[in-house]
Amino acid sequence: MISFLKFLVPVCFVLFPGLLLVPQLEAKKVQTQVWNLKNHKGNWKPMELVWEESSGAVAPEFRYGKQYRLVAGQNKILLTRKVSRANKQILNETKEVSAKLYESWMQKLSKVGISSLPFESPPTETMTGVSYNFVSFQLGSTKSRFYYRLEERKEPSWKQKNSIIQIIERMKP
Repeated sequence: MISFLKFLVPVCFVLFPGLLLVPQLEAKKVQTQVWNLKNHKGNWKPMELVWEESSGAVAPEFRYGKQYRLVAGQNKILLTRKVSRANKQILNETKEVSAKLYESWMQKLSKVGISSLPFESPPTETMTGVSYNFVSFQLGSTKSRFYYRLEERKEPSWKQKNSIIQIIERMKP
């Protein structure tokens, strides 16, 4: 029995740490997926990224709304940003984005695994005074979309989704 334990202990020290690393390595594979953003003709593949967030029913002076829409067409990439506060529109612009900037944003979104998220259906439950916000992404046949309420962003399990939202919110042409 003791000789068996002498054999088993070193084996456990070798095998178990390796087994613990396997899920981490597989998770990194998903997050480091590199997208081919152009087709065989050298044109941009169709891509659309939309983020909408609003404060919901709060006092008028605290209301806000944000809508960002990044679209890649064959030859152009456009970013539309709309922001309102206290029921006044403070930003409404659509600008063309450089290829280098677009590729940088897409690389960041790929690293945080936006394409690994499922494509959620809109919430069916309605709650008075609660806004449902969302991020929607489509690149070719790859689609993902998630809905959220503002209080969900404070949850520890929201690290990935918060990272995605922060990348989008920092987008400036």
